[in-house]
Amino acid sequence: MSKSVKQDILNIIEENKVLSKDNKIELIERVLAALNTYKEPVSEVLWVPLNAIVPNTYNPNKMAVPEKRLLLRSMLEHGITQPLVVGPEKNQQYVLIDGYHRWCIIKKSKELCNRLNHKVPVVVLNGSIKNQIVATVRHNRARGQHQIGEIGEVVKTLSKNGWPSAKIMDALGMEADEVLRLKQFKGLGELFKDDDYSKSWN
Repeated sequence: MSKSVKQDILNIIEENKVLSKDNKIELIERVLAALNTYKEPVSEVLWVPLNAIVPNTYNPNKMAVPEKRLLLRSMLEHGITQPLVVGPEKNQQYVLIDGYHRWCIIKKSKELCNRLNHKVPVVVLNGSIKNQIVATVRHNRARGQHQIGEIGEVVKTLSKNGWPSAKIMDALGMEADEVLRLKQFKGLGELFKDDDYSKSWN
């Protein structure tokens, strides 16, 4: 279903009839050593069918129409410069962690779809659903604006999964009062009943 650049290289070597068996083995070992130099998710890029990608249900990031037009122009003129980030494959699908707007724009652009053979480059980020939610928010906060309702839902989800305010603050790069306001906005008094407050609250 998905195909990695690494596997493409290994297949080419394996199919090469000019090389002896010993030379193939040596070359494969050298290629693997080179590709495995950096143990980062981006070291293993997969090309996945567009329709195998599904959006997550918690992304609070929004993009205005002018920025969408600019992103489309960028991908058409400069190409795809970074892969989407997805969770592990499950039932032949990958849930998006980061790259929703790029994915949507590619799907709607006939030119990009044809150029990419209806596939997109992705890197897989392993971990629990809570860690995937945190990864989505961290990616977004570095470059976009959140709607208060949606980011409130993220705080609610993490809180209900047992994350104390201090952990949410650390994970999402928020201040204490920001987390508190979001909990209040969602009407979640029970989620911050155990939080420490300043003496001014007494």
